[in-house]
Amino acid sequence: MKPARLRIRQAVGAGLHRLGLRQIPARSLTILMYHAVTAAPVEDPLQVSISAERLESHLALLRPAGLTPVELGQGVNLLRRGADGGPWVAVTFDDGYLGVLEHAQAILARHRVPATLFVATGWIGRPAFSWTGPALGRPMTWPELRRLASEPGWTIGSHTDAHHPLSHLPLEEAERELERSRQIIQERIGTPPVHFAYPYGTYGTFTPATRTLLERHKFQTACTTVWGVETASGTDPLCLKRIRLSWGDDPEEIRKGAAGCYDWYRWVQRLQARRVRYNGSD
Repeated sequence: MKPARLRIRQAVGAGLHRLGLRQIPARSLTILMYHAVTAAPVEDPLQVSISAERLESHLALLRPAGLTPVELGQGVNLLRRGADGGPWVAVTFDDGYLGVLEHAQAILARHRVPATLFVATGWIGRPAFSWTGPALGRPMTWPELRRLASEPGWTIGSHTDAHHPLSHLPLEEAERELERSRQIIQERIGTPPVHFAYPYGTYGTFTPATRTLLERHKFQTACTTVWGVETASGTDPLCLKRIRLSWGDDPEEIRKGAAGCYDWYRWVQRLQARRVRYNGSD
């Protein structure tokens, strides 16, 4: 059963969509956020898994909804240039679950959709992620990640090394997290990462100081978990909003998210950030 908070959020979004109060902006970039991909549905309480079948239904909707799939960096550049051809959509995965290789890769290839995978390098090759355990699949190994990176349309980004919120660390340690992750990815994959996703990524986990660190280490984009869509007038490439999707979201949630029907949820996140203790997997 869907959690009550999810049902309420979806009901509000559906109401805004039915009333026609929100439309997908022509010059916009919707960034979709996924985590684990499983062979069969798993209703995990953290809402970080999606079945291969449901993921396929999501990707099948993109072009019929008028969204043009692009690589993350390409989408940001198109938007900031004010280019025609939108609205655009970019697909991202966080953490580095094996199911991304075993299930998602073939699905994205069929639908001709590129994707970015943000990996927490210190967890690669371990038996399980501590926040979800083995139920949603283990982290990939480095040979598996290299195999995924060699597939057309895939880009490997950084999700730090240990998966700690950067802003909760002393600045020197936060910088070491970025340095380690960037160096390991360059050594293991062969290309330094230019895209980054903040662990947890909600308000309070990124600051002007962490932004300065990202600039210093030559990251071109950084994704948060703040809900919303990027538009030409207000895109900050180092503070990108995303739409989070999991087992409880049918394909229409993408259409609603791209139309801005969940932009209001950012205010809920601001309130939550004041009191939440981070124990999830973003």
